[in-house]
Amino acid sequence: MSFLQERGARIYFTTAAGICVCFLLSALLFGASQPYSLRAVLRERELTLVTALLEQGVEPSVIAHALQNHQVSKPAEELLSKAGRGDGEPVWLPAPVRTHTVKVLLTAVTCVLVLSALQMAAAALFLQARDRQLDQAAAAVTRYAEGDFCRRLPRTGLGAQGRLFAAVDQLATAMQAKSETEHRAKEFLRATISDISHQLKTPLSALQMYIEIIAAEPENPKTVRAFTGKSLTSLARMEGLVGMLLKLARLDAGSIVFAGEWVSVPQLAGCASEELLTRAVREGKRLTFSGAPDAVLYCDPAWTAEALGNLIKNALDHTKADDEIKVLWETSPGMLRITVSDTGEGIAPVDLHHIFKRFYRAPASGSTPGVGLGLPLARAIVEGQGGALSVQSEPGAGTAFTAAFLTKL
Repeated sequence: MSFLQERGARIYFTTAAGICVCFLLSALLFGASQPYSLRAVLRERELTLVTALLEQGVEPSVIAHALQNHQVSKPAEELLSKAGRGDGEPVWLPAPVRTHTVKVLLTAVTCVLVLSALQMAAAALFLQARDRQLDQAAAAVTRYAEGDFCRRLPRTGLGAQGRLFAAVDQLATAMQAKSETEHRAKEFLRATISDISHQLKTPLSALQMYIEIIAAEPENPKTVRAFTGKSLTSLARMEGLVGMLLKLARLDAGSIVFAGEWVSVPQLAGCASEELLTRAVREGKRLTFSGAPDAVLYCDPAWTAEALGNLIKNALDHTKADDEIKVLWETSPGMLRITVSDTGEGIAPVDLHHIFKRFYRAPASGSTPGVGLGLPLARAIVEGQGGALSVQSEPGAGTAFTAAFLTKL
């Protein structure tokens, strides 16, 4: 009986056994008291009969002989019937007191033993069932500790044990969610480190080659100046790459809290394109802005300008001289849309569903600058503020990115 190893189960089982012993002792006492009770009843009846017979003048010897008689005759039965003493009201118990007492005692003891056995069997079955449930619960908790959350604790109703199992299940669910979150975080960190390593490999190799060339021709100022400039370009590219990766990592980790405030959309567009206007002029591209001058947007100005700037830079990367990049904002009930469109090369339909993936570059991009992080970063910023970023494109006819924001009432 393994369930007796638990203190509470031992107390319960011992108490049940004690109750059964009390039942048995009560039955024994009851059976033992029967001879005295019957003897008192019979003696009182004998005294009444002897008194009546003596008053009728019957000889004492005759009365003594009658008291020793244990036989029953037909005339005696007829006489009792005439006297009004039928079978329902006997005046004499001919059976020996000892025999009757033994029968009563055996009957009482048998009943108590049967009831006690039933009670002990029921108690044992109950405790064994509970012991099996606790064993199952212990095995499930052990699996939880090992990271296996496939099985749950047995359902045992609304009692204290059921509430305990439900609480453990809730704890296991929380542990599972935390484990999955940690696993995703580790996978993300592993992927991020891999991406950084892969993307830094090219500029680092180029930088190493430039330094070797400079070291080989230190007396040649022209070579030194040329490859120093290239080295600075590689360093700037590396700095920009690491900066974008860190921003994406912070957005994915949820460590960035967007500070919302009312911002003028024309000022937001100007801030986003401030460093890109010179490039557009240098490359012979037209960068224009249009929309209501009084339009405002509730957003984080720094991060939103970052997203808008990435969209404009992407348009500059995929257009040629004399192409136009247009920044248009328009308002509608409950929404403000900022669209960055261009008349460039467009995006092939096969690439359209992949452009927001990190480090994705369409095969048609060729030598176009970029590492494939600007669009994912822009989308993360827009969606992080409750907006949505969509794209429409037609090969050879240009591309339009639209950032839609819900307007704050």
